[in-house]
Amino acid sequence: MMLNLATKKKSNAGHCSSHFSSHCVYDLPSTTMNCTTPNHVNNKKVSYQLSKDESFDDMDDERDHLYTQIQPTTSSDIIFKLNVGGKSYRIRSEMVLTCREPSLMTKLISADHEERLKMTDGYSTITEEYYLERNVRVADHVIDYFVSGLLHKPEAICTERFREELEYWQLNTNQLAPCCSMLDTSSFPQRLREKQDEEREFDGAKCSAIRKLMWEIMEDPSSSFLAKIFSFISIVFIFSSVIGLIMGSMPEFQEDPTYAHFYHSYHQFWRQNSTRASKFDGSSLTISENELDSSGFVYKPTDSPNSFLIGLEYVCISWFTVEYIARFLVSPRKMKFVTRGMNLIDLFTILPFYVELALSAFGINAERLKELTGAMLVIRILRVLRMARVFKLARYSTGLQIFGNTLRASMTELSMLSMFLITGTVFFSTVMYFIERDEPNTAFYSIPAAMWWCITTVTTVGYGDVLVMTTIGKTVATVASICGIIILAFPISMIVEKFACAQQQAILEDQLRQAQVAAVANDYLLRRFPARRKVPGRDPMQYREHAQNGKIQTIA
Repeated sequence: MMLNLATKKKSNAGHCSSHFSSHCVYDLPSTTMNCTTPNHVNNKKVSYQLSKDESFDDMDDERDHLYTQIQPTTSSDIIFKLNVGGKSYRIRSEMVLTCREPSLMTKLISADHEERLKMTDGYSTITEEYYLERNVRVADHVIDYFVSGLLHKPEAICTERFREELEYWQLNTNQLAPCCSMLDTSSFPQRLREKQDEEREFDGAKCSAIRKLMWEIMEDPSSSFLAKIFSFISIVFIFSSVIGLIMGSMPEFQEDPTYAHFYHSYHQFWRQNSTRASKFDGSSLTISENELDSSGFVYKPTDSPNSFLIGLEYVCISWFTVEYIARFLVSPRKMKFVTRGMNLIDLFTILPFYVELALSAFGINAERLKELTGAMLVIRILRVLRMARVFKLARYSTGLQIFGNTLRASMTELSMLSMFLITGTVFFSTVMYFIERDEPNTAFYSIPAAMWWCITTVTTVGYGDVLVMTTIGKTVATVASICGIIILAFPISMIVEKFACAQQQAILEDQLRQAQVAAVANDYLLRRFPARRKVPGRDPMQYREHAQNGKIQTIA
């Protein structure tokens, strides 16, 4: 039997549908066909088999006779006949039109015959079916969306292909079921499109081939072997600079380490014998260098590492500077490069070094600026920004990237957690202030002072530096601790769930990336060795897949 199709160019319109349909399995090489058709009148399925002596016309007449038994329950229940990739669907129009979201199915049912011909790929005058040459597996789930109200993703189809089908059916990922909603949080297709757009901008630029190669080496560690070597060297420099900064704060690695061991022993003595004193008696003295007095050793950190650590800092900063400038020069989008988060971290990593270098060039000693209150704050901020280089590891760490994506996706939960903490802190700190303020030597001398105790209690940290004296105060502290556990439990569980979803999504993205690399390699081999290309139709499995995808116009 030949299906007479009024074929035309494909339309990019699209969206979803629903079905109660006949499910027929056609076997082209043989003359038998098994077909199961739902008989809604008798509430049972009718199965029949076409023997060698029967003709396809007899089978077709019997099938049409069964379909005529499907009668509308009301005058508005019109049965819409649709064929997707060779599979027939019978859809009740009212069921589709009740969907509030516009889709291809709602447009098809609402349109007249001429408009339907423009939106579909063909029309069968025999079966009165409108034909769409699309993926059958996705069509089943799209049709099921109108029946159940939930859209699910087929297992045997990649995420990007499913997105393309949803765009055709004019459905969006907001309609996905909760079990498949992870697809909606994936930013991989968007990042893939942005990467493709950046690669297109290299076309026509000066030295485009070299710039594109360098860009891939510095931005994508998994792109090539050279990219992996470059990322490894960058990681070594990052760890070296961070370790150098840490060692530079130790007295043994500063300019004058003569009495460093006295400082450590004296400081340890005061830590063991006092839980409240944070400084020893001689710390209030004004000194300019390490010295001994009558009470013991008085140490003032010089903030000046030895020559080896200074040289290590110069080497690391030189590498970071060259790397940042090279990234900027080969970048196809200069403004976007400067404002990108990871590149801002790179800039903050090297900026404090050059600020101090500029001050030294103008004869200004950064150590003397500490005597000025405002200048001291600026110097401390610059020193703290030097530690931002540890965040450079996020460029090469998948785990840190997943953590960052989880935080961005959990802004609602984090906002809710912050609101809970603020509310609980203000309430319990106010209560504790009025309960404990009249006690001698109390630490709750104001509400802001009580907030410190409340934050450490509600978050279940409990430093123990602030003590509650009264019985009522201890009761309130107990309630605050219990409320803190409850407050933290709900948002954190949601964040952990999103982290697990993001981790699973990262695995799927890695599999998709590997599949894309394999497809590119396979395409190259087929072009390089055309003799290995298979002739279409010779492989029976390939022929069956070809038929199932609706690429042929003959359906038996």
